Amino acid sequence: MIILTSSLIFFTLVFVFLIYACVLADPDSSNLGRFCTKELPSFLYQQLEKTVGKKGLLRLQRLMDHAFQLVYLTVVLGSWSIMFCYGYEEIEKSNYIHTYHQYSGYVVFVLCMSSFHCACNTPPGSVTEKTLTLFDHYEYDDVLYKNQTCPTLKIRKIARSKYDRFTRRHVPRFDHFCGWINQAVGEQNYRWFLLFLTVHVFMCIYGSWAVFRVLYGEVVEKDLLNATFFNAITGAEVQADSWIVFHYLFLRHMQLCSIFILMSVMAVVLCIFLSFHLYITSKNMTTNEFFKWKSVRRWHKEEKQKYEQSLKYREVPGKETNSESNNPTIFSGELSDFDIGCTGPKGASLQHSSSPFRPFSAISDPGQLPLNIYE
Repeated sequence: MIILTSSLIFFTLVFVFLIYACVLADPDSSNLGRFCTKELPSFLYQQLEKTVGKKGLLRLQRLMDHAFQLVYLTVVLGSWSIMFCYGYEEIEKSNYIHTYHQYSGYVVFVLCMSSFHCACNTPPGSVTEKTLTLFDHYEYDDVLYKNQTCPTLKIRKIARSKYDRFTRRHVPRFDHFCGWINQAVGEQNYRWFLLFLTVHVFMCIYGSWAVFRVLYGEVVEKDLLNATFFNAITGAEVQADSWIVFHYLFLRHMQLCSIFILMSVMAVVLCIFLSFHLYITSKNMTTNEFFKWKSVRRWHKEEKQKYEQSLKYREVPGKETNSESNNPTIFSGELSDFDIGCTGPKGASLQHSSSPFRPFSAISDPGQLPLNIYE
């Protein structure tokens, strides 16, 4: 039991460390985040290039483009294999879950794989000279989107679109790039992405419930909470409690307990992620726009504080004499662009050291916070 407890604590700490260092930590302000997401990958890249050469590295990069998909397939197919080999046998023997769940499980598995296939293979749309009129149905807000030319493809940038450097296309109503499906999410495949998320939330919740019923049935039928256990090392009798029963179940049904923990955690994570996307969908926003508006609000707050501080020390004219104060909003530059992934902006591209607008003029009243015309 001590070994099992230590292993669980160790893997939990490693998991928390990786999530913080690779996902949550900002590489521009965190030394740990910068080391794990920039310095270490750069060092490994250089060493790989020396070892396998440029051609070998290009082949490896093409493989790594599908790395998250391979991880997804390994985890999902591995978990379903455990359910088919071990879980279905326990469902057959259990009195606490009906055997028809064996058949409904196959339906969920087909839905899971089908939604993954559709999300991976449905393109988000591509803005070209020929398709401009097809996707050009939003007006420019002159905040996030302005009537200008895409510097990469040399075509007019329609409102709410963005060039995605991973798929090398200009995506209409760009949301984000998802590594799990190795696809940009945009106007023509966002519905399939939402279906993919919804199916997997249901799969994790349903799978967690089914495994819980199997394990709960064994606890009740064997009256494990009132049982007496023996320490295999000392031979001493140990009265059962919740932790000891968990140890017993984990050792007896290690495969089922492992996927129960995995599905329970993923159910919570995916529920939060799906809730976020349902929220921004209800606001007619994209992930790209959500984080850019967050940058705009931060810029507006900082500029307002600077202006009020300057007024306090009389470094700029008062509001009554400032000719620009009648304008609803005065921007001091152009919003910088950055890559958008599943968890938001990539730290390498988002400039935290300054405002998201490149300054063109002296301190002035930024006016009112601009409105999102698409909401």
